[in-house]
Amino acid sequence: MQSTGRSPRREFLSRLNAGFARLGGWSYDHRFVVLAIAVALAVGSLALASRARIDNSYEAYFDAADPSFVAYETYREDFGSDEVSYILYSAPGATHGPWDLGVMRRVVELTRALEDEVPFVYEVQSLASAELMIGAEGGIEIVALRDRMPETQEELLEVRERYLAKPGFVGGVLSADARHAAIIVEMDRSSTDPIDEIRLDPEGGNALDNLYPQPTDSAIEEILARPEYAGIVFHHSGDVPMNAAYNRIIGGESGLLQAITSGVIATLLLLFFRSFVGVIGPLAVVQLSVLMVVAFVTAMGWKLGMSFTSAPTLLTAIGVAHSVHILSEFRARFAELADRREALVQTLYLVGAPCLLTSLTTAAGFLSMSFVPIPALAQMAVFNAFGVMAAFVLSFTLLMAFLSFGRRTPRRALSAAHVQTAKGGVRLQRALSGIAGFVIRARVGLLVAFALVFLVSGSGILRLVVDSNWLEDFKRDMPLRVHTEKIDAVMGGLTNLILLFDGGEPESAKDPAVLRDIDRVQQWANAQGLVRKSYSLVDVLKDLNQSFHAEDPAWYRLPESRDLVAQYLLLYESAGGSEGYDYVSSDFRRGALELRLRLAPTSETAALTRDLAAELEARPLEATTLRVTGIGALWVKLLDYIVWSQVQGFVIAFTAIAAMMCLLFASWKTGLIAMVPNLSPVILTLGVMGWSGIELDYSKVSIAAVAMGIAVDDTIHLVARFRHEFRRCGSYEEALRASLLDVGRALWITSVALVLGFLVLVFSSLASQVTHGILLATTIVAALVADFLLMPALVLSFHPFGPEGRGQGQRSGEPGVKLPRAA
Repeated sequence: MQSTGRSPRREFLSRLNAGFARLGGWSYDHRFVVLAIAVALAVGSLALASRARIDNSYEAYFDAADPSFVAYETYREDFGSDEVSYILYSAPGATHGPWDLGVMRRVVELTRALEDEVPFVYEVQSLASAELMIGAEGGIEIVALRDRMPETQEELLEVRERYLAKPGFVGGVLSADARHAAIIVEMDRSSTDPIDEIRLDPEGGNALDNLYPQPTDSAIEEILARPEYAGIVFHHSGDVPMNAAYNRIIGGESGLLQAITSGVIATLLLLFFRSFVGVIGPLAVVQLSVLMVVAFVTAMGWKLGMSFTSAPTLLTAIGVAHSVHILSEFRARFAELADRREALVQTLYLVGAPCLLTSLTTAAGFLSMSFVPIPALAQMAVFNAFGVMAAFVLSFTLLMAFLSFGRRTPRRALSAAHVQTAKGGVRLQRALSGIAGFVIRARVGLLVAFALVFLVSGSGILRLVVDSNWLEDFKRDMPLRVHTEKIDAVMGGLTNLILLFDGGEPESAKDPAVLRDIDRVQQWANAQGLVRKSYSLVDVLKDLNQSFHAEDPAWYRLPESRDLVAQYLLLYESAGGSEGYDYVSSDFRRGALELRLRLAPTSETAALTRDLAAELEARPLEATTLRVTGIGALWVKLLDYIVWSQVQGFVIAFTAIAAMMCLLFASWKTGLIAMVPNLSPVILTLGVMGWSGIELDYSKVSIAAVAMGIAVDDTIHLVARFRHEFRRCGSYEEALRASLLDVGRALWITSVALVLGFLVLVFSSLASQVTHGILLATTIVAALVADFLLMPALVLSFHPFGPEGRGQGQRSGEPGVKLPRAA
């Protein structure tokens, strides 16, 4: 005997749907309570958000216990901040360029201005202040050009030859052809220092302009722009202007892009729904959601970094999707029922469970990245998931309150034409009906076509390259990128790799055996194409030895005994020398070899470290142990994280979302079929990246997991309605037509909103964000095509809802809900 009772799962769904229906009625009846709660949330969130801090330092990408990060922090404790501003300059209107007497005098004044007026400066190195070592009777003399400024042009040109003869200057503060020179402004602060230490004005608060590096960068730019330096062409780059640029983008661009996104979506909503409430309600939902996210970040003790730049745009585009489904369904129900409250109740009955699941799957897509070892991305995953769920709750309460205003019943009976318009109009209905008919006729051909797309995309994924280059974040016409590329072409060396040699005991860095280790590795490194310049204590000792022997180039070599090394260093210090001590720890146990690298993908730095490891394995060091650190080493470590994070995030997202789908539909067959259309846009997007040569870097590492979480939303709505209609009519073909005509319009509108919302990122100053937006938009287009064509073809072919037959008709038992047959 066949049981007529409901299964526990169906009973649960029935109660869930009824619960959403009651929520619709409650929001209608208590609209002013809902609005009051929303205002209180807005005020509280604004208070918390006002305390948010911006941080784009390397610290945001590494856990405090990460060995690579610990090694770098240890280096900084011994050797101080390695952040610099690098200023390349030339004087194209002067016969002798930087060595023109008038230009040099102005550079002397410029050096003093940078030393005296720029906050947080440790030291300024330039042709005017660099230590020139000269052999003198019985010792050495260290002079700076500004202290012995030549009186004539001929004397200055003689000095130029001395500088060109010093290997330590060429490629650092002077180009080999002497047509360019550089000023290196070294900092005594880092972006990761405690906030009390990076305030310009201790009483000035934590506004961005009062925190390092913003005031430092602004002061340098103001000085370089002064009229007294007219005729000197400057190119300013380095850590300070880069971090300042990122901070300005995070602080200003996020709000601008969100405003543009809101404007685009408002126009779209007005076009589709032609209703003031249909525009204001969704925008209020997403704006409050974004504000709550910033408050959440602050409450968690986190900071706003580069991962937050696209968050407002992303959340605005995603958050409005629920509103579109609610508005679309509400308009159709209100047109048919002519009762505002009942229309709201039935709307939430129909879309509540699918919207809940879409929110959970989107949140799962984000949260899958919360397990990655990159803190900035893990935090982004959590706060974006929080924003998605906040938008869901507000859509089902605040938007309901907005929709409750207005006449409960229309002034006059609505015509059939009005009902048709509420469902999207004749043209859209015909188009959706045509899509259904096309799928029914060509489902086998569609499955073959999508299989071919999968194969082509899969081969593209095999070509996908994991790599990164921070300069690629910026658009080609951005001044910072233009200046950086010029510096790299002339001098190079804006990225560093630090090789830290440990002699094992204090004073060991004076041991010739230790120094020979450093010298050997330095000579090996200088022969590598990636290395533009290197610095170490070895350079100073060789220069001292040469100066003691009448500047004879044959004596540019290391002293042969420990006693001689100690004597040279004592004389060096007595003569006023100090730059050499920047490359040795205070107890002389550790010596640093700084390699300045040309701008290149991180994979080349990784190859350099591998080659170094192979060299040292073949010829081990004599007296030291070596540790590789510096910003370059951190980027290499980040590259390893990117590969693991992409794989881990995708696997977690797929597993979590597939499990939710199978649970929702109480069928592994239905759940897995529903997952196929959501794999296709991800595979297509990664395939396009592979075929187009777009690298998978830290800004795109989450794209597969996040794209799947977003793309699955429309699939859930369509599959849920498809199954609902099949149970009503018992025919797959009829159910497809009915479901497309019911929810197809909402799917079309949400997809257009998401695509246009993501395309707003093309207005970003960051090229990485532009690419990210285009890729996400491409994913949504592919997802819509897969939902309209591939998913129905799979359902028609595999019959996951059961055998065709007589439908169940109108189900009863849901209090207060009368579900009309689909038009």
